[in-house]
Amino acid sequence: MKFYCAWYCPFAQRAWMTLLLKQIDFEYIEVDPYQETEWWSDTSRGHKQVPVLVIAPDNADSTSTIIDSTRVVEYLEEIQPEHHPLMPTNKEARAEVRYWIDHINQGIVPYMYRFLQATRPGRYRDDSRESLVQGIEKLFSGYFSNGAYLGGEQVNILDLLLIPFTYRTEVLLGHYRDFSLPKQGEVWQRYQRWFDAMCVHEIFVNTQTHGKDYRSGLIDFYLPYSKGGGQKDVAKVT
Repeated sequence: MKFYCAWYCPFAQRAWMTLLLKQIDFEYIEVDPYQETEWWSDTSRGHKQVPVLVIAPDNADSTSTIIDSTRVVEYLEEIQPEHHPLMPTNKEARAEVRYWIDHINQGIVPYMYRFLQATRPGRYRDDSRESLVQGIEKLFSGYFSNGAYLGGEQVNILDLLLIPFTYRTEVLLGHYRDFSLPKQGEVWQRYQRWFDAMCVHEIFVNTQTHGKDYRSGLIDFYLPYSKGGGQKDVAKVT
């Protein structure tokens, strides 16, 4: 199994954490997805983004290529469901989790990027900020667990899909937009406990690999985003 990744990418970090959590053997391959070579286009099925997972089954004539971070995480859950399951077994509970997966991908992630890329004060920036806050608040008030994680006492798929983006919310929006999430209230205290627990989890720590200062590395890399540049489709609301 070959795993194509970029150290700075929160989408790729989702898949990387899952591989570590599931203890699945893989070959890590660092790529620059912005170099749109013919090889990279072929490898990524024309998607030209990370993560990309390439599987060559035993005794098979062809390989399988999986793209999109959510699809990769779901695939890894399917091939190894017994080791640290990421989804509940109850069908209704699984449907509920899928609702919140869509909420993270559509109601939180794009607004983080919109806020970061909004160079000028005004309605667009204000709406992006408020939508981001409301999206996180909705999740932590609507999906409740008694444990440290959204999954309860152990990490589940929602934890894996969310933490790369809330970490960047703190680091990038704190640095470039002088922004921080609310602290007061039961929901935000719950969020903070979750955030603190995820930030010290070994799978999150072990996927911070840019030299000695991962935080500063992210700030440097996302400078173009803070000036209105960077990848545009990540800010698209569907």
